[in-house]
Amino acid sequence: MQIGEVARKAGMSVRAVRYYEELGLLQPDSHSSGGFRLYSEKSLKRLRVIDFLKSLGLSLAEIREILLAKKSSGGNIESVRALFKIYGERLSQIESQIQALSDMRDEIAQVVTILRSCQSCGRDVLLDAKSCADCANLVARKSLPETFEVILS
Repeated sequence: MQIGEVARKAGMSVRAVRYYEELGLLQPDSHSSGGFRLYSEKSLKRLRVIDFLKSLGLSLAEIREILLAKKSSGGNIESVRALFKIYGERLSQIESQIQALSDMRDEIAQVVTILRSCQSCGRDVLLDAKSCADCANLVARKSLPETFEVILS
């Protein structure tokens, strides 16, 4: 594949592919008789991995370290340690993000449940701390989500 085709298949620009070459993240497999860069399926897979690692929030320097770990240390324990450090840190960050998103989801789900009950409330004034103070849907709860408390105040 020429550079345009491999870029298209990888979902990135030709400029990005050239930039990754400059950084040493990718090398063309060969050149055509006309001097065009040629890439294999292996190169395409490498570009997809680079894109995946970028989507994880890794810097290009970290990606370079990952892709070159085996070459730079000969595949010894140091390469394993380097890869473990990068992947371990990112896994920890992702787990923290998942927990934060889970907490947000729980908060929003509670607010939606409360608002669902407000839709069938017969009171003239809704979402008011005074008029909602004795609401059975709110009094029965141990605590209100902060998001909802702010709405009531």
